[in-house]
Amino acid sequence: MPVSHRRGRDRPPRPRADTKYVWQTGWVRPGAPAGPQGQAPGPQGRPPCTPEQRRAAARRARERRRRRRRTFAAATVGGILVLSGIITVLLPTSVTGGDTAQETPAPASDQLVAPLPYGGSGSSTTAQALNWGSVGPVQQTGENGYTYTALPAEPASLPEFGRVDTSWFADAAFLGDSLTAGFSQSEYDIDVGGALICGYEGVSPNTIVNRATVESPDRGEEVALDVLTNAQPAKLYILIGTNALVATGNDESFLNYYARMLDELRTALPNTALYVQSILSATQETVADDAPGLAPDRLAAINASIQSMCAERGCYFLDLNAEFSDESGYLLAEYAQPDGVHLTVSGYNKWVSYLCTHVPYNKNNPYQAGSTYYLSDELKQLLSDIP
Repeated sequence: MPVSHRRGRDRPPRPRADTKYVWQTGWVRPGAPAGPQGQAPGPQGRPPCTPEQRRAAARRARERRRRRRRTFAAATVGGILVLSGIITVLLPTSVTGGDTAQETPAPASDQLVAPLPYGGSGSSTTAQALNWGSVGPVQQTGENGYTYTALPAEPASLPEFGRVDTSWFADAAFLGDSLTAGFSQSEYDIDVGGALICGYEGVSPNTIVNRATVESPDRGEEVALDVLTNAQPAKLYILIGTNALVATGNDESFLNYYARMLDELRTALPNTALYVQSILSATQETVADDAPGLAPDRLAAINASIQSMCAERGCYFLDLNAEFSDESGYLLAEYAQPDGVHLTVSGYNKWVSYLCTHVPYNKNNPYQAGSTYYLSDELKQLLSDIP
């Protein structure tokens, strides 16, 4: 019977050599077998590494790691490129932009550009698209007529803008009849900031146009237009016409002279701002008894014509009559003298107060403290460079 060479379980293990391990360059290595009497390792044992050898080994290890990283990166990029090519090949040509049959788009007018706002849930699912050819400005032609956009309308009369003090009138002049003469020192001596008063009793627009000699309460005889031409005031306040309108029936002649008067004043005073005041009515009793021409309905038409003249000539129009009239258009009795035409001192004060609140706005105006547009001297200095 053949004998098996396999070691049985009862066979003792082979004794292992008594191997010794040594620490070398960071690794545990088996040492060289000892000689018969425990001699030192033979010449085949490795000597310890020097520091230069260890550094060289570290450099070689780092270089191997760099090469492995570069190889991995190159392989990754290559894999991505290959995968992209495969995806491109597998995608349909309609996505990649190849030649495919496309439907002809419908005309722009039949396409739905955007949902119509506020179309309602119950309306049809199709909506009329915007026709971009009709959106935007359209060139007008003479066949269909022209459409004009009017500028914002200017106020009918000079509105209220704050309140100036009477120094506003320091470079002004007043032209008119006996109503204006009441400002004179020899009359009521009303404070209008030292303005030049050219008020003459009984005058009308034709008196100014014809350069007639008139009597000033303060200066005596003079020609009003000559006095104003020599003075060249910055502002001229005009209230004239009551004497010419006491009687009825001369409206056209009066308006013609009034227009000529404004033209003469504009020529003589090219740098003067003209403030034309509406003609005042008289009290109801006076109109009924002595001055039918000063009836409210007639004066409304006359003042409207004067206002149109001002708009044509660049003059300021002040609706003074509205400030002094009652609900029926007659002069308020509380401001009237017994004759029902001329004003009392309280009437003149009201007149001046109205003029102080109806001036064109300018940041340099002498607005009173507490007024809407009042500026202190310090603030005016800060704003001096602003036009």
